[in-house]
Parts: sequence; C-alpha cells; structure tokens
Amino acid sequence: MNRALWKPALVITIVLVLTTASGLLLRGNTGSAQSSEVAAADEPAPKIADSPKAANPPKDDHPANTADTPKAVATPTAGQAPKPVAIPKSAEDPKPAAERRQLLETIGVLTAAHCYQTYFNLGLLADGRAKGTYADKDASRILDSIFSLLSSVDRKLAALDKMELDKEDRASLDQMRELSALLRQQGKELQAFWDNGREEDATRYESVRKDSWAAISKLLGIGR
Repeated sequence: MNRALWKPALVITIVLVLTTASGLLLRGNTGSAQSSEVAAADEPAPKIADSPKAANPPKDDHPANTADTPKAVATPTAGQAPKPVAIPKSAEDPKPAAERRQLLETIGVLTAAHCYQTYFNLGLLADGRAKGTYADKDASRILDSIFSLLSSVDRKLAALDKMELDKEDRASLDQMRELSALLRQQGKELQAFWDNGREEDATRYESVRKDSWAAISKLLGIGR
C-alpha cells in the first residue's frame, strides 16, 4: 500500500473594514472701544467701527454668495466626527486571509491523513482477526473505536461545509466527506462478515475496500 501526503487548497479570504474620524474646533474673538466725555463736545460723533456697537456690522446691499464663505464648508463642530469611510477591498489587510488559508490547509492535510490511516487500520484489523492475532471481542472493540473517530471527523467536516468556500475548496471537501462515508461502509461490511461469516459479506467488504482505495487515490493524486 502506497503512502502519500496531500495538501488541499482551501482558500478563503477574510474582510476587515477600518474607520477614521477627526474633529475641528472653531472659535472667534470680539473687540471693544471707549469714548471720552471731554472730546465728545469738540469732536464729531465716533464712527460705527469705533463704537462698542460695532460688533454688529452694517448690512451689505450685495451680500457675498454663502457658498464662497468658509462657513459653507461642511465642518464638524466640537465633539462631532464625520461618518466612517469604508476601506475598499484592495486596501484590506492580507494577513488574516493568509492565516485562514494556512488553517484550512492544515485541516485538509490532517483529514486526508486520518482517512488514509483509517483505511490502513481497517486492513490491518481484518488481517489480524483472520490470522487469530485479535480475539473476536478485541477486534470488535477496535472497530468501534475506528467508527468513533470517523463520527468525530464527520461532524467537523459537516460544520466546515456551512462555511463560504470557493469551487475548488468545495470540491475537495466533498471528496473527503464521500471518502469518510466509504470508510464507514467498509467497516460495516467487515463487521457483517465477522457476524455471519458468509462469503457474500466478504465479497461486499472487498468491493467497498477497493472503492475506498480508489477514492483515496483520487483525493491524494496517487496511482491506484
């Protein structure tokens, strides 16, 4: 039986949105003037600009367009900030996407190794019981432990199937789930042969075993 390593391409990218805010504080100044009672009798009345009432300027017959004044610019007041601005995808941080890719690749490699080892263990168990290396009770207990591991991995693959995956990643995941189902069926056929000892049960086990190896070869990209 050949050994192989597999590295599926499970790529998924993750999106971050950054926001920035700024504020502008506005303020103004006022001035005042004084008049003298002695000069008031000899000099003409003070101009409007020199009077304390000059804080209110005279009206302009032709006011400037408000769009040309600084006040027309949309400026946040103190304590206020502009709305967050979404960062385009091209500016996203690539680090989380790379980490996600590495995580999914690791899951794929471990799952492929699990499937290959399960196939290998079923073959060793079948041969060991046939040669008397394992007692009937011990062989059944080991087979139950193999089923338990298959169930645990199947649950994780089912959860992974709910994620958003691209076409290539989805195909690889489907292959792993199909292979896991074949390995489970292979174990059931082996148990049925142990229970009944019929030749047809042995034939079914051998047929499913070949299908499992064919699926492993396809998944790992190795010769059958």
